[in-house]
Amino acid sequence: MWWVWLLYALTLVIVIFVSNKIGGIVDALDKKTKLSGAFLGAVLLAGVTSLPELVTSLTAAIMGEPDMTQGNILGSNVFDIAIIGLLLVIYFKRIKTRSVSKANIIFDFFVFAITAAILLLAIFNVQIVIPYININILTPLIIVLYIVALFATRKSSENIEDEEQGATNKFEEKSVKTLAWSFVAYSVVLVGVSVALTFLAEYLAEQYGLAKGLAGALFLGVPTSLPEIISSFALLRYGNFNAAYGNIIGSCLFNYAVLAIADIAFIHGTVFVTDLQTIILSACLLVATSFMIVLGLVKRGNNKIKNTHSFHIIMGALILITYVVFLIMSALYC
Repeated sequence: MWWVWLLYALTLVIVIFVSNKIGGIVDALDKKTKLSGAFLGAVLLAGVTSLPELVTSLTAAIMGEPDMTQGNILGSNVFDIAIIGLLLVIYFKRIKTRSVSKANIIFDFFVFAITAAILLLAIFNVQIVIPYININILTPLIIVLYIVALFATRKSSENIEDEEQGATNKFEEKSVKTLAWSFVAYSVVLVGVSVALTFLAEYLAEQYGLAKGLAGALFLGVPTSLPEIISSFALLRYGNFNAAYGNIIGSCLFNYAVLAIADIAFIHGTVFVTDLQTIILSACLLVATSFMIVLGLVKRGNNKIKNTHSFHIIMGALILITYVVFLIMSALYC
């Protein structure tokens, strides 16, 4: 068993190293090209950092494990949102002068709407399955919302200018072509290592006999979200909060698109199971609500309370506390 933990730790180190590099590349592309931070963070970077969820969720769906599939996605999203809390607590001084684009707000609203819909179906124990094609009604809705969000990001030319510079980014010295190839190379490595990491996490979860819902939310959700947290911290260190925020919220929406794809791949029914721990869904909606509050927090305004350091720290702490409560209640429920 020790060799599994050693391999697990090694893959963690590689994921952290590569994710940090990718964060620097995205920041440099944002500053050297006309691509907006919202597109780079919410679409390009989020797509890459969320590919492990795609692989593991599709694998679970094909193997006939809908509870593991949904638990993985919801757990990843809850952990992604907890990253915002960490950013607020650690980088509260920098975030005070930052803002997010309208495209990222659209992504955030869609995440909130989809989470609320999943929660309502679970509370009322309802499964609305489309006849003949055997998929949940939420599947086409999620796909449509994701396409709309992509078009909104593509058409958005809004660029958020930071009021103070972050750390020096050495990637800015490289050409756009070099940055593009570096992004592709690091992305391939990240996806490969992240997939290995998730399978190791799944093996450890099985060895310790954790319930599938909790295993998906904790042992799989956290490792698959590690690229998001490292790349987001790297982006904020360089002063690019808009791209960092886009990476997190874009990953959440991409994860729901993965859930829709898994629903199509699951031929025995729908992955939107209603007997999964309701507490996980409730916590997911609760944290998503906190996410909506954060939107008001990061937008610039004349509200003196919003612009105080203590307010940022308190909001970040509340989000982190919510995540801890989610983990405790999930464990007790299992």
